[in-house]
Amino acid sequence: MAESSSFLFANTVRTLSTVVRERGYSVPAFKGPPNLGEHSRTLRRNRDGSMTISVVFRGRAWLSTLSDIVEGFVIANSDLDKAHQLRDLLWSIIEERELSKVEGGGLSPSYRSLSSAA
Repeated sequence: MAESSSFLFANTVRTLSTVVRERGYSVPAFKGPPNLGEHSRTLRRNRDGSMTISVVFRGRAWLSTLSDIVEGFVIANSDLDKAHQLRDLLWSIIEERELSKVEGGGLSPSYRSLSSAA
């Protein structure tokens, strides 16, 4: 049976957040979907300096969602000199823990055009 997109999103964010926090990086808050319907990802800097990343995770390719999650972490940590290290770390965790695999053919890709606000 296919897992729900909400469960996959929450599990992936929780898994990556744990690793990122352990390595001393900032962990943004994630939610979905963005309030701006035409965007697949939005970013909001909060008054306390934290960041909230909103991502569309239903009705689109799971790898697109994963990419938005990874880039959300990278943007929240905004050190351009180390961005590649964080990006590589996140994609290696995604690969090691098989977070890119979707069981049962769920989460079929959507080919409608969405733009990113980031």
